[in-house]
Amino acid sequence: MKYIKSVTVVFFLLFGLACTKNFEKMNTSPLMVTKDVIKPSMLFTAVLKQSVFSTYENSIFKEYSNYYSNEASGVIFQNQDWTSPFSDYQGDLINIAEVVRLTADKPELVNQHAMGRIWKVWLFQQLTDAYGDLPYSEALLGVDEAINQPVYDKQEDIYKDMLKELKEAAAQLSDNSEQVSFGDADILFKGNVDNWKRFANSLRLRLAIRVRYANEDLAQQHVSEVINSPLIDDNTLNATLTTIDGTDISNRNPLYNDYVNSNAYPVWVGFTVTQELLKRNDPRLPVYADLPSVASAGYRGRPMTLQGDQKIKYGFDSTARLPVFFREAVHTIIVMNAAEVYFLRAEAALAGLSGENVEQTYRNGISESLEQYGISTNDANAYMASPAGSIATGTEEEKLENIIVQKYLAMYHQGTEAWAEFRRTGYPRIWTGADMGSTKGNIPRRLTYPSSEYARNNANVIAAVSRLNGGDEMMSHMWWDAKPGLPFLHPKQGQFPPEIY
Repeated sequence: MKYIKSVTVVFFLLFGLACTKNFEKMNTSPLMVTKDVIKPSMLFTAVLKQSVFSTYENSIFKEYSNYYSNEASGVIFQNQDWTSPFSDYQGDLINIAEVVRLTADKPELVNQHAMGRIWKVWLFQQLTDAYGDLPYSEALLGVDEAINQPVYDKQEDIYKDMLKELKEAAAQLSDNSEQVSFGDADILFKGNVDNWKRFANSLRLRLAIRVRYANEDLAQQHVSEVINSPLIDDNTLNATLTTIDGTDISNRNPLYNDYVNSNAYPVWVGFTVTQELLKRNDPRLPVYADLPSVASAGYRGRPMTLQGDQKIKYGFDSTARLPVFFREAVHTIIVMNAAEVYFLRAEAALAGLSGENVEQTYRNGISESLEQYGISTNDANAYMASPAGSIATGTEEEKLENIIVQKYLAMYHQGTEAWAEFRRTGYPRIWTGADMGSTKGNIPRRLTYPSSEYARNNANVIAAVSRLNGGDEMMSHMWWDAKPGLPFLHPKQGQFPPEIY
């Protein structure tokens, strides 16, 4: 099916968008889409498409996780007015909330309603993981109930509600033949109930593990409830979205559009990626990176925040490049894969939150990733027989580092998740250059609230900021960012060049 373009429901407000007593009169047009004619399926397609595509763009999150390094980005650790992704998600959240409203209290649309709830959680997770506390309970209300200056809910409360929503929504999903399916309008799973249930459970597991350093009891509760439920446990069940090569360029792979617009200028592979692959003699290396034009330089990834003479070593002809495979017009974007879920299970077992086998779930995660990227049976078997294929020995922290690094590699180019996991666990250890910015060379822990929020919702923003230890700064830790001792430094931090393998 063809993806549809952006649809915005004009009569719903989010995060204190301005309104006046003449709003309806001033903003109503006979040409506008209104809720009496809007189709939930139309909104659902638009939200899925826009929000998934945005995760694959070369964003600041991909730079913070060092999946790639953009030599033209400037000082990426410099604070700025972070209106994005705050503003980017507003339209998607407005529209998904409308999907939830339009399908509520309609017995034949229970599945559509549940799917809308699940994706609403996915959207909010992206947003709260970037900023921390957010308008939540008083946001996304209908026009008759809209609150112009909504309170900022604590991130802990947001997470508790998101976990509840996923639990309830998964339970709502039904195989009843009388249910009206989204069908092709569901560009993730084609309305498949089993896929959505597995995605909801897997996302719930991700959120439960995300909070384990801040609230272990909450993590334990949800891990215990979901660990034996249907999960994404095979690559055939991955949550994915395949782009389209057609006349509407907005439906093409965002990295392909970047490729065309930049006259095929390379995307540099991050130093962390190549070093972790080289360290393990990993067969995914030639899949994830192309050799530079000067092949003798080897698979040399580009570190972030280089300055001055540091840039010379990682020049145009001597730095590994992202292969064309990831930049083709038609590309399958990964939303959540089986490898990630197995590594979540491995961490849960390691932390004593489940009774599963740490070694087996860890190995399953690696195997799923190797299969996903078409690694030959012989190479996969050799890798699994190598030290990289086992965490049977070592301290608990060393085992955790291996789990998170393998998850980092398996989630290649899912920058939002990789940045969150780096902040939560300290892994992988990422080397940073001399361009220190406002964070003294540290990878930011969060984004600061946009100036527009201070202008329109000042009192509630200030209340949220007062709960941050350190205030509205990029290095202030949000609620779930609670592991002691972070950040962990790279073994070569402060030395140049940083290559250690």
